[in-house]
Amino acid sequence: MWAELLNYKDPKFILLLQILVVVGIPLVLWRYLGLRRAFPLAIIQIFVGILLGESIFGYVAPDAFKYLFGPPAVKLGVGTLAQVAVVLFVFLAGCEADRSIVNNAAGMILKIGVTGVFTPWILGGITAFVIAGYYSTVAGSTVVGMRGNLLYAIAFGLCMAVTALPVLVIVLRELGFNQKPIGTVALAVGGVDDGLLWLSLALILPLAPLGIATQSFVSLTTLIAFLFAIGGGIVVGLLIYYAINPLLESLIKQNSPERLLMSAVIIAVFLCSAITELTGLHAVFGAFLLGLLMPEKLRHMAQDRFDVPVSLLLLPFFFLATGLKTKFEFGNSEMWFVFAVAMMVCISGKFLGVTVPAYMSGQSLPFSITLGTLMQCKGLMEIVVVTLLYERGVFGQSTFTALILVALVSTAITAPLSKLAQWYFGEAATQTREEVKVEVSVPAAPDLPKAEQAGEVVPTRAKVEGAALDFEHAIGKVAVNSPDVVIGRHKEDGIRVNDVRVSRGHARLKQLGDGTYEITNLTATRSEPNPITVNGVEQERAILKNGDTVSLNGVNFKFRNAA
Repeated sequence: MWAELLNYKDPKFILLLQILVVVGIPLVLWRYLGLRRAFPLAIIQIFVGILLGESIFGYVAPDAFKYLFGPPAVKLGVGTLAQVAVVLFVFLAGCEADRSIVNNAAGMILKIGVTGVFTPWILGGITAFVIAGYYSTVAGSTVVGMRGNLLYAIAFGLCMAVTALPVLVIVLRELGFNQKPIGTVALAVGGVDDGLLWLSLALILPLAPLGIATQSFVSLTTLIAFLFAIGGGIVVGLLIYYAINPLLESLIKQNSPERLLMSAVIIAVFLCSAITELTGLHAVFGAFLLGLLMPEKLRHMAQDRFDVPVSLLLLPFFFLATGLKTKFEFGNSEMWFVFAVAMMVCISGKFLGVTVPAYMSGQSLPFSITLGTLMQCKGLMEIVVVTLLYERGVFGQSTFTALILVALVSTAITAPLSKLAQWYFGEAATQTREEVKVEVSVPAAPDLPKAEQAGEVVPTRAKVEGAALDFEHAIGKVAVNSPDVVIGRHKEDGIRVNDVRVSRGHARLKQLGDGTYEITNLTATRSEPNPITVNGVEQERAILKNGDTVSLNGVNFKFRNAA
């Protein structure tokens, strides 16, 4: 009777159950089993997504697996949510990308970033070409995809070169490296890596459906199709520059409501994604280009508004879709062989590609080794890249599963290896040979002294009336010239701290009625907040007293209040 009354087979009800499972289980494990000190939430979400796949959950509880994930309508829903999740995630990655270059040691950072990508890429490509040559002759092998050995080797090498910048930020914070010079260098190098990754992937993905690697020559049809795909990216770039951005900027000038601005951004995201998907590039590139190129104010606003729903609600469905595609056949020798080879290649290639150029740039050997261990972090970016290549037929099932394992293991070992380097080398592991400069500027104001109007920094010895932020030996004191000022990396922030450890719009400093100042963490509502500590204690909001030491994710200043 009850079975007839309850709609337990309704796909909508099953979808609601899936939300409870894929969103709730990672949060419970992360929060109540002590895993939050060891792993970011995203890593737990990835693990749970794979555990819910056919190879583990489907094996342990086949009936429950068939009920939750078996119906075609349910699979279609998971796939749709996963596609929306990856488009919005890559859009946010574009919003987060820093379009400015770190001024201090920019040459060293660029050199390390480039070699950190191409060394493991070349090493991985050569190794993969040998692997593909062998397994392509083995009947029934699922190592190589449908696109040929050459493209397999190029794509495999690229996966060895990935560094996950969002997860690296969290790892640095957990290690306490965000407080040290190595944190600035690691994030800047990771930013270079990310830029090269997306550029390279944009050139590889259009080749996948064409079967170019299986031909002895490039046909005219293949060349036209490739150029058409790349042309889609160019069209999107022109559309953003000449149509979307002018429209968005006019809405900003008209002081349009935030809901209208965000609605326009959402429409633009999926318009750009649809164009690049239609031309054969991939939907994620349209989203990435928009996040990278649209007005700064909206990049910052989009991060704040979309971060939590994408990270906590939608991304778990992307990980679930990945888990449903992943097949762990524990007796599959070729999968474990590819995994073992890939782990050796990615660790050695990334380590050499980062450590050697850092050392040759004048850094100490301990610092260079520690930096090489940090760059092993692959995390979510590797999962995204591997999934895109698998869906395009470049990788076979065994390689796909092996590289998903590589992403998880390489991310899990990053923190322990870095802690080991710090324990062995001591402070030398995290200190550069030259001081990492933090640049701070304030916008022009008619009532400020001439030097401050020009954006210069008031020296430490100068007398500053009222409140000031004292960055001590780095740059000196910066006057707080407004009763309500935002501190952050955004060029329009009231006090701009040009350091990659600081978020755009990181904190608000506000004067209260009694003359005291309150600092508020503006990133506190995000899925992974960028912390503020006051006298060593992490705070989302605090009343500052004269002499308090404040840290914005490792960039420190003392608060001075003459009142």
